[in-house]
Amino acid sequence: MMLPDFNRLRVFFHVHAAGSVSEAARELGVTQSAVSQSLAKLEAELGAPLFVRRHRRLVPTPAADELQRIVAPFVDGLREGVERIHRERHELVGELRLGAPVEFGSHRLPPALASFREHNPGVRFALTLGHPSEVVPLLEEGRLDVVFADRYEGDRAEHAGLEVLGVMEEALVMVAAPAYEARVLEGSRAFTRIQAASFVAYQARAPALRGWFRHHFGRGPGRLELALVVQSVPAVIEAVEHGLGLGLVPEHAVEDRLARGSLVRVRTRRRELTNQVALLRLLDKVPSRSERALVRHLLATVGA
Repeated sequence: MMLPDFNRLRVFFHVHAAGSVSEAARELGVTQSAVSQSLAKLEAELGAPLFVRRHRRLVPTPAADELQRIVAPFVDGLREGVERIHRERHELVGELRLGAPVEFGSHRLPPALASFREHNPGVRFALTLGHPSEVVPLLEEGRLDVVFADRYEGDRAEHAGLEVLGVMEEALVMVAAPAYEARVLEGSRAFTRIQAASFVAYQARAPALRGWFRHHFGRGPGRLELALVVQSVPAVIEAVEHGLGLGLVPEHAVEDRLARGSLVRVRTRRRELTNQVALLRLLDKVPSRSERALVRHLLATVGA
């Protein structure tokens, strides 16, 4: 069975709520004749009478009351939804859906989001943590509004249809526990010796580690022995410090350990590899006022 015409349901809703054709016509801005015709057609569609006239007033039938119980929540929800959409276009309200790498989203973003919401309490956030290969497709599908992604030096792929704004850069250093370095590398920084070590990686495909080899040696490694795969910088640091293998981490995250000697650098003659954290948005999407304000805030605070 086909659904009734939605315009007729709208007319019915106003007639049932007002109890009067003339009052419903006034609210809808149409003639009484148009309202009466719409009701008659709806009754024909349903095959049931909806109102009876008594003492110059319309009295709903049981079928009308049942239909109103269905239609009223829909109309109310539609009205609220339209008002919310309008507010989100013109006011700093609504939910913003963000995506970010685990470490960046866990430590860098929360303070910035808190400072933004302190002045804009009507804005809410939904944060999805994951590798760029996981969150960028969600952005492209329209399921996220703003995404932060790691873009390693020498491997910064172009993102068609996306706006890419650099937020911050960080040096990435290969580190090892002193005992592990002495036992496995024995002071050597040769490609073959380092490649033969065990590693702690963020992903099974180890794109960051492979980028490090390409940057320092001009070629990627073959098969890498991954002793542990974990999407957490602190977990990588702890595992490396306990001798599980080599790990590539942000320099600022291990400065204290390098200073006290619980970790050592595995460095070559080349400068350290850098990672750019970039903010990505859809180019053809018209952002809400809240999104525009948040992006300005994040660009000013996160990389500062």
